[in-house]
Amino acid sequence: MERVVRFLGGEPIVATYVFEVGGMRIAVDPGPASTLGSLEVDAVLCTHIHLDHCGSAGHLGKPAYVHERYVRHLVDPARLYEASLATLGVYAEVFGRPLPAREAVGVPDGARLFDAVDVFHTPGHAPHHVMYYYRDEKVLFVGDGAGVYIPELDVVIPTTPPPFRLQQYLESLSRVRGLDVDLLCFPHFACTRRVEILDVHREQIVGWVEALRDLVGGSVDDAVRAVAKVDENAAKVLQTGGLYADFFLRYSVAGLLDYLRSASSS
Repeated sequence: MERVVRFLGGEPIVATYVFEVGGMRIAVDPGPASTLGSLEVDAVLCTHIHLDHCGSAGHLGKPAYVHERYVRHLVDPARLYEASLATLGVYAEVFGRPLPAREAVGVPDGARLFDAVDVFHTPGHAPHHVMYYYRDEKVLFVGDGAGVYIPELDVVIPTTPPPFRLQQYLESLSRVRGLDVDLLCFPHFACTRRVEILDVHREQIVGWVEALRDLVGGSVDDAVRAVAKVDENAAKVLQTGGLYADFFLRYSVAGLLDYLRSASSS
């Protein structure tokens, strides 16, 4: 299996995984439109339609697979891009505008692709999120459903931008935890055989929610400092800075604050 890392301004933004099944080369999460380089593949699997994961799918001109209810956003990505601009601002511009996919394929929960890859609908991070389980090699491509894994810092932090759904996220983690997995592959940013990370991450995200529960009326900056005090993973990321802190950590904390505000008002 190949790992192709995409960069923005010299910093990693996503890792695309390419593997071969039955003579076909399959790419998982091709990355933003603005970072697309040479990628010789026969099909593209998107864990979800966010621009940093699936934004270049249309540029590749190959069949692109996505959750069945969101095919329309690959066929005509205009509304997706406008919504991304509203949520991410300048980051959406930096990721680039997606092109319509030549062939968009909807995948239902429980589907088996290429007689080798099982599809699991795993909402929480996003309603259109799926994980792909390459059963022959016992590889789980987790998308953004299990956090950001930064190997050089040896940390995991949540990926919980707004609109985040905590209970769905936890249920999704529980669902895939029962699979026979040897290798977890994170698009942010590497693979690991430490499958127990799924359990650690579950406890982590619950801890972040508790740390932020009394801070819903404060600033995102205050909330980031709060989680850094209770979680050394967040502290390392904050100290490192760059996209790790300014994009991944900050938007994850903002998503949890948004979730807590919504929960308190309902």
